[in-house]
Amino acid sequence: MKAIIFNSGLGSRMAGLTENNPKCMVKLYNGETIFERQIRILGDCGIKDFIITTGPFKEQLYEVSEKFKNLNFQFVANEEYKCTNYIVSMNNASQYLDDDVLLLHGDLVFNKRLIEKILDNKNKSVCLYNEVKELPEKDFKGRFKNNKLLEVSVNIFDDDCYAFQPLYKLDKGDLQIWKDKVAEFVKNGNVKVYAENALNEITEMLNIQGMSYKDDYIDEIDNEIDYNRVSNEIKEFDNIE
Repeated sequence: MKAIIFNSGLGSRMAGLTENNPKCMVKLYNGETIFERQIRILGDCGIKDFIITTGPFKEQLYEVSEKFKNLNFQFVANEEYKCTNYIVSMNNASQYLDDDVLLLHGDLVFNKRLIEKILDNKNKSVCLYNEVKELPEKDFKGRFKNNKLLEVSVNIFDDDCYAFQPLYKLDKGDLQIWKDKVAEFVKNGNVKVYAENALNEITEMLNIQGMSYKDDYIDEIDNEIDYNRVSNEIKEFDNIE
């Protein structure tokens, strides 16, 4: 299994925190960057091969990768990061997505136990939801039926929708179907949308099962307020692992 991490965004809502570095290189409470934390945890859980998409300040990510001598990295640039969304980054990395994967965003902070659970989950393709968390106003929600993922969107607030985080375990077959739809979107010029816009058109063909993360921790950092909150909240989970 490989991991693909999307790190091609500008981080424009992070104020001065991203003036000289990508968002994933901001430091958490213990001095570790988000990127280093992700790689450390995933590596400890047995992931050895990483595909990293890049935008600005990509040299900083190269430098971090050198610290992990036992892991393999493939960097894929999105030179159009200023005017496209990560659907283009996913399409650019398509040739390297030839195995089962963990697919995640580079601004996610999570605890190790959550990764162990998703890797151990008996379902081949898995996504994460939280049935007790209040639906976020501006972040992803997932729509489910009989625990199968039907839709991922910011703009859904129905009774069958739950708080959702963009970290997926994907079977190679399901991933290929998503890749093909992403390629179709990019070919048609739909490059300013989420990769999940493409996913929503083919979820009936896939079998992505939901897994609750209510007893663990995962959250994204979009702005400076998120950064301060998440950096503080993750301490509790680090202290019990």
